[in-house]
Amino acid sequence: MSDVPLLPSLEPEVARLLARHNEASARIDWSYREFLPLEALHAPSDTPPLSDLAYTAVETALLTEANLPWYTAVLHEGLRDSLAPLQEFVRVWTSEEDQHSTLLETYLLLTDNGDHAERGRRRKAVLASGWSHQLEGAFEAMVYTTIQELATQVFYICTARVCEPDDPTLARALRRIAKDETRHYAFYRDVVKAHLDADPAYVIPLVNVLVEFQMPGRVMSDFDERSRMLASEGVFGPEQYHNEVVEVACSFWNVDDLASALPEARVALTRLNRYRAMLRRLAKHRSASPAVGGRSGVG
Repeated sequence: MSDVPLLPSLEPEVARLLARHNEASARIDWSYREFLPLEALHAPSDTPPLSDLAYTAVETALLTEANLPWYTAVLHEGLRDSLAPLQEFVRVWTSEEDQHSTLLETYLLLTDNGDHAERGRRRKAVLASGWSHQLEGAFEAMVYTTIQELATQVFYICTARVCEPDDPTLARALRRIAKDETRHYAFYRDVVKAHLDADPAYVIPLVNVLVEFQMPGRVMSDFDERSRMLASEGVFGPEQYHNEVVEVACSFWNVDDLASALPEARVALTRLNRYRAMLRRLAKHRSASPAVGGRSGVG
């Protein structure tokens, strides 16, 4: 992969996207009290325990969100010399993402779900593992975060569906988190789209990221096992990743119609189409192999 810089001429457009995001965020009151049974601090909670499947999904989300310090550090470093609005957005994004793990951890504590000591050990292990990537430059980082945010949004919606029978309040909280992920996805997605519109050759690094994509949750020691379980139970697997993540992003970016005189761009599009065909086959068979978990599991 090569270091493909962002276009300085698009800084006003990125600034507009940042203003749009901040305007939407200002209308949201992120209140834990709305979702958490705080009376459980004073009396036994009447909330029934989560099923094993629901708990695994929620804990997987929690352990992913808990690694926020590393995501921020990597993005901050990667965008250090990039467009100023992007650097500001990383700070805004961090402040909004920080609330997710706090909500999930507090819920599990107040409702006495899971083994709190074991969860604490897993959380510490995830943070101690850190996180890094092989992305080259700010544009590839924007493509990666687009896919990551959309996959996370889909995962939260699917997890809410699983948790609904156990606790509708938790399901509502998960959908609320999904709304944050939707707004973050929209920002990153539109930064990428602006560059593709300005120069279709940006499809080359875009394809590099898409076909090599892995969720950051892979730092969990049992990530593949979790992914297989969630996929086999229909929570989130190849079908959701293909239909609701990759195809949605590719459709918005209009990759099938991108025109470029560069032979490399045509080669990249061919490579992407092969990758999408492979994902379609995996989605059809709902494979639960470790390789599938790497590409389609939540993280």
